[in-house]
Amino acid sequence: MKKKFSLRQQLIFSLIVFVIFVLGFIYLSQTVFLDGFYRRSKIKQIKEVGNEIALDLKNHDAEDLVDKITLSGEVCVRIVSNEPYYNSSGACVLRNLDTGTINDIAGDVIDSGGEKTFDNFKYAANLSAGLTDIYIYGKIININNADIMILVSSVVTPINATIDTIENQYGIIIVVVVIAAILMGLIISRLFVKPLSQIERQSHNLATGKYDGTSIKTRNLELQALNSTLQDANEDILKADKAKKELLGNVSHDLKTPLTMIVGYAEMIKDYPEENNSKNLDIIISEAKRLSTLVDDLIDVSRLESDKIELNKESVNLYKLLSEVSNQYKTYCSSRGIKFKLNATKKEYGNVVVNIDEHRIKQVIYNFINNAINYNDSADKKIELGIEKIDDAYRVYVYDNGQGIDEKDMDNIWDRYYKVDKQHKRQAVGSGIGLAICKNLLEAHELNYGVNSKIGEYTKFYFDLKDGNYEVNP
Repeated sequence: MKKKFSLRQQLIFSLIVFVIFVLGFIYLSQTVFLDGFYRRSKIKQIKEVGNEIALDLKNHDAEDLVDKITLSGEVCVRIVSNEPYYNSSGACVLRNLDTGTINDIAGDVIDSGGEKTFDNFKYAANLSAGLTDIYIYGKIININNADIMILVSSVVTPINATIDTIENQYGIIIVVVVIAAILMGLIISRLFVKPLSQIERQSHNLATGKYDGTSIKTRNLELQALNSTLQDANEDILKADKAKKELLGNVSHDLKTPLTMIVGYAEMIKDYPEENNSKNLDIIISEAKRLSTLVDDLIDVSRLESDKIELNKESVNLYKLLSEVSNQYKTYCSSRGIKFKLNATKKEYGNVVVNIDEHRIKQVIYNFINNAINYNDSADKKIELGIEKIDDAYRVYVYDNGQGIDEKDMDNIWDRYYKVDKQHKRQAVGSGIGLAICKNLLEAHELNYGVNSKIGEYTKFYFDLKDGNYEVNP
């Protein structure tokens, strides 16, 4: 198994490797390659001077330019021609070249096409003592039918001593720079790695919902964003954990109530055979259906979480669908003192056909109505199921005159198991998953949906059928 290193160790190691690479490159360029760089620079210099003088000669007398260049001490210049008024030379070693050497140089320059660089010390023997390495650039130009040769030379000074000095200093430079890299690594580690390590340690507490991001201080935007994300995840975990506990309590209560009714009536019929009548049996059947509905809801949540809900869309008469739902709830609501109304007429909407999964859309409407029943504490309870024409869509809505929903809860009511106003007195129990099921079914249909509400006045849930979701019969 490979040994693993901390981020701090990897950071410092990477900086040291980078520094060594850079220093190594600089060392090679200043020692091994320095001589080559230096010689190429000298050749480039004498070529540029030669071309500059050639251009100046074509325009006017170059004697002042020759003197200026020679006095700089950088290079030597000599101009040679058969015309005496073109001959010129600075106070440099090129003056010592004899006529034979000049003719040899001129021949080589002509053979090379008019210009040539001499860097093989061929002509160094005739120069003054002590000069061991000289570069000469020769160029021949024609002015007024006269051939003129421009010679430019430069002494190449040995740089071995310079290289030795650099090599002696490099040991000290390497030590200083490596120490600086380590210090820089520690500073960067403190700025970035330390808060990241704190976040990593705290992240182990996410599973228990005990992540404490407030104790982590950093000025890095990315780390702040990561910390905020983990804090949000921690809050979501706490909410989910709380929701699970509430779900267990709600489902237990919802299951216990009908089970108690079923067992109680069954035992009563067993002990008192005369109570075996259709009324008591209807109660047992009703409570059994209630249990079945609750189990179906739980199964739907499981399917929705695993994206296994399949829609069976078909053409459905919208008014007929709402009429069926209305007939189912009218008697039920009337027996509980709730005024239930269908706000849609056959004349206006009787020919509207929609392409939906009828069973699933009914399930959405049932949940909206059940929600209205459960949360309506008004003395004069009213529930309205209706249709509105909104632009190019048909809006199906469920309205109640209950206590309404607080604005702070609006975005959360569609979440699984979320319940608002726990002190709210409810006339029916529920698991808190109805609206979550509605949300997923409506999104599966790709329908627009929402809720409007005002505290103490009303709540109105709705969804829209439009653009490909409906068509009107002729």
